[in-house]
Amino acid sequence: MNLTRRKLIKVASASLAASASSFVLAVGKGEQVQNFCFDFHCHPGMFPRQDLVGAGADAVEKTVSEMVVGQLSGAFFATVSDALILELGPTGPRATRAFEPGEAFADFKRQLARFKLITERQDVVFATQSAQAEVNPGKVLAYFSCEGGDFIEQNLDRLDEVHADGVRSIQLVHYVQNNLGDMQTGKSVYDGLSSIGRQVVKQMNRLGMIIDVAHSSFKTAQDAAELSSDPLLLSHSHLQWGEYRHPRLLTKDHAKLIAQTGGVIGMWPSGIGNTDFDNFLDNTARLVELVGVDHVGLGTDMDGNFKPVFSRYLQMPDWREGLRGKGFSYAEVAKIIGGNAQRLLTQVL
Repeated sequence: MNLTRRKLIKVASASLAASASSFVLAVGKGEQVQNFCFDFHCHPGMFPRQDLVGAGADAVEKTVSEMVVGQLSGAFFATVSDALILELGPTGPRATRAFEPGEAFADFKRQLARFKLITERQDVVFATQSAQAEVNPGKVLAYFSCEGGDFIEQNLDRLDEVHADGVRSIQLVHYVQNNLGDMQTGKSVYDGLSSIGRQVVKQMNRLGMIIDVAHSSFKTAQDAAELSSDPLLLSHSHLQWGEYRHPRLLTKDHAKLIAQTGGVIGMWPSGIGNTDFDNFLDNTARLVELVGVDHVGLGTDMDGNFKPVFSRYLQMPDWREGLRGKGFSYAEVAKIIGGNAQRLLTQVL
């Protein structure tokens, strides 16, 4: 990973920014926990699919209010790039048809409008910079991300446009094969990143956008790691273990790759590979042991997850206390629940 002078300066200042924009959550044995709690991946009220009226609005309001009560500091609110053509089949999500030209970008704009309505109607702040935590204490920072880069098609100028719209992270692929690279749950088409996928990685670096390689194949993630001058995010997954060898879970080499870029993996409390909440905590400890405490965070996939063992933000105190119960120090808990996220935001945005 090549670091420019600008990136090196941002890396050096990251730890200072993290301490400046947090407040004390708990004190014990002379240690302090900084209460910056961050979720790398969520879909409050499944806003990409629902209108913010009637039941849709109620669902969004419920989740956002629980963010506040659970003391969440911020999150990436994720649109779903392939929502229009995705359905749940017997073996998991699948495409029902191909996109028409321009259709995915038009749907991105539709979902963007819904996201902006959330920030107008709910107790959240539309955030585009890491420093906004300092000027909005006590408010949930809603960063805008896209789950899948399908809307880019062959038009790299759209990256500049969506960045101007406020998008600060793009997950390169999702469940429908697009033209950027190979995904975990499909056959290899490009042997990693495609030619345009490589250009997307470089342009996202230029713009200061976080590259999310969740759902990407190991080879796609390898290609992104080689090209990117910034750390990578893998927003929601966890390690394979025991009998759990689902393609959405990570091998040890896959997880280590993300850590080697200086990046972070968001622990995914899905029913895939987590038998219950305590097992989710054990899986967190397993990942920390492998990649180090500086490279693990939280990616709940809230309101869009499969049989989650962490299904409401009211469980945030249980998450923090549970980590302490697994033997993590207050300082280590602070990193996992949000400190690592804050460092990544500061380095890249």
